[in-house]
Formats: sequence, structure tokens, C-alpha cells
Amino acid sequence: MKTFGPTTHERVVMAALVACAAFLPIIVPFAHKGAAPMILLMGLAVASRGETWRKGAPAFLLRPDFSNALAVSALAVTALTLWIGLAGLWAPRADAPRLALNVAAPIFAGGALVWEISRRPRGESDILARVLAAGAAAAILILLFEALTGGLLRALTPPADPTDGRVEDWKELGRGATIASVSLFGVLLLVGRLTRRRAVVAGLFAAALAAAIIFDITSNAAAIVLGALVFAAACARPNATVAIITAIIVAALLLAPLAALIPAEKIVAVVALPLSWAQRLFIWREGARAALDCLPFGCGPDYARLLKETVGTVDLPGAPAPLSKMPVHPHSVFLQLWLETGLPGVVLFGAAICAGAVAAMRARLSQAEKAAIAATGAAMLVSALVEASLWQVWRLAIPSLAGLFIALAAKRREEEAVKKEPAL
Repeated sequence: MKTFGPTTHERVVMAALVACAAFLPIIVPFAHKGAAPMILLMGLAVASRGETWRKGAPAFLLRPDFSNALAVSALAVTALTLWIGLAGLWAPRADAPRLALNVAAPIFAGGALVWEISRRPRGESDILARVLAAGAAAAILILLFEALTGGLLRALTPPADPTDGRVEDWKELGRGATIASVSLFGVLLLVGRLTRRRAVVAGLFAAALAAAIIFDITSNAAAIVLGALVFAAACARPNATVAIITAIIVAALLLAPLAALIPAEKIVAVVALPLSWAQRLFIWREGARAALDCLPFGCGPDYARLLKETVGTVDLPGAPAPLSKMPVHPHSVFLQLWLETGLPGVVLFGAAICAGAVAAMRARLSQAEKAAIAATGAAMLVSALVEASLWQVWRLAIPSLAGLFIALAAKRREEEAVKKEPAL
């Protein structure tokens, strides 16, 4: 325990982080919603230290330094959550404060974790790094095993899935694969730093990609492939790649309302799309149309649930019954921002992303670490474009988890550099 810190409190904090990290092989394949509580509990452990508040909150709330891109990003996130709460005044549902907290909590918990790792002296985060790396590797291998065996372990563990074709079991495994896909490049970076074996890194990459393909989740497979391409590009030009990915994210955000122009009926009549993708065309179009009607301030948080009752259904080839044109959320974070938070939410979200990217480019990180950030951003872009919801707190915990892996990998590099320095 002495390696966890010099004081009892610091040792308890690090022990709590390690204990939470130990659940990763269970959370990812079998309990995807547990990703958020894990990150939040880890953030609360860090928040129990007074230094976190003395040095953290004043940096962007009491005495904000607008030349500090990280502080600007934190301010934008804070303003976004306040706006979400305010937009609850005209929202159809009364839980806007909870939704605002869902956005803020995992983001700031992740920031606290990265800060905690960066300030820890040599050796104190080593066990945490090993537990997280081993847990992530185990989670990826379990996902592959489940994909190859038809969800054998999931079938053996309660609760039993009574749905036809075990739909709920497969949804759980698929969402676990989403966590693995988006956080993959942080995982691979940390595993590579700890093992120094390219074969291990390549094997985990192949396992994650194979699981995504076997589960037949196009967005997860696309996220991994795009992330790999971006990682390779960023290893040569890290800052330029981060800037390009950020520009693409902002462009996707700004152009999201153009989905109102999608000729969904014509596309479905001509192209034999998978059922879920055909339905998405109608979801995106209806979401964009409603978003344009609610400008400039948006329809309010969680408006999509009300929209579900008004836009009706569509008959699609191969569907056993008519499908909703808006099932719970727009299946696009960018469209959801326009629909439910309006122009203020779009601007604040864009500002947080841009300032965060600038902070990453200015940070004292290696090319590989910046490449992992860029690859994670690319994987998140895929998820945000076609499936994610702003109110799914487990999805918002994934970037924080990826950031923790990258922070631990950076710490490992710094400690190894110190070891190599000649003694005076």
C-alpha cells in the first residue's frame, strides 16, 4: 500500500481507483451501464481530496485564464450544462437538471482522474495502470469469446433473457463492444507501454475488430478501422491530425440540420439497406425538421420522446411491423444538440470540442499519445454521428475512460524517461 502514496488519504484514494478498475472485465461485456458509475466513483474518490478543489475549480470558475485552452473547454462544458438545465423550463419533461448532471458528471470526473494521475509521483499509479490494462484486455477477449460462442457466458449468467433470439443479451454485448471500440486506442497505447510487445497490441486490436464484425455492428467496426487510419496518420503529423479530426467534428455538427433534406422514401425504394439503417434515414430527417422548427433555443431536453408520439411510423421492406420515425432519440448527438438545446447548445458544444483539441495540441504529449487522442476522437465521431444519445451517461463516460488510459500511458513514458536519466 505504501506505493499508493505518502499519506493515508492518498493511499485510500488510489486503492479506491484500483478497486473500481478491477470491475472492468465484468462491466464492459456484461453491464455496460456500469461504466458511468465506475468513472463517477473514481472521480468522487479524487474529489475527496481538498487539493482537487483548491487547484481545480478556481482555475476555470473563480479566476479563469482564457489563454488556457483546457480552462476554456471546462467553462464551455459548464455553460452547456447550465443551458441544458435552463432549457428545462420549456422542455416537455421535468428532468432537465438530471440530464444536465448526466452530461457534466462523467466529463469532470474524467478530468479529475487525468489530473490525479498527472500529479502522482513516480510509481504510485503503476498498479492502477496494470489493473486497468489487464482488465481492458480481458474485456476485449471476453467480448470475442462471446461473439464466437453466441454469448455463452451471457446465457449462463442471470438474469435470463426471455426475448426472441436473445435480443437483450445481444444488445448488452453490442454496447460493451461500443465501449471497447471507442476506448480501444487508449487501451492499446497503455498495453503497449506496459508489455513492450507489438504482437500483444496487434492481437488485441484484431480481437476487438473481430468481435465488432461478428456482432454485426457496423458503427463499431467502422470506428475501429477509422481510428486505426487516424492513429497511423497522427503518428507522423499529430497536431495536424488532431486539428483535422476536430474540423470534421465541427463540420458534422454544423451541417447536421441538412438531414432535413434526406429523400428517405426514394433511397429506401432504390437501395436495399439493412433495416436499422433504412429506419435511421427517417429518424434523422424527422429530427432535423423538428430542430429547424425549434430554432433558435431548441425544443428542450428529451423532446425526442415527445416527438416519437407525433411523427408516426413508416412501413419498411422486411420489417414485421411499422417502425417509429423517432424511437426515443435521434441516433445522432449532433442532431440531438440542434433539436433539444438549439443554437446555444451547438455553440457551447463546439467551443468545448475546439478548446479541448487546442489543449491536446499544446500539451506535452508524445506523438503516440496525441495519435491515441486523435484516434479516440475519430471513433467517437462515428458513434456520435449514427447511434449515440446525449443523455446516455454510459456513453459520455467512455471518453473519460479513454482519457484515463492515455494519461496512465503518458505517466508510464515519463517515469521510464526518468529511469534512463544518468545519476548525478
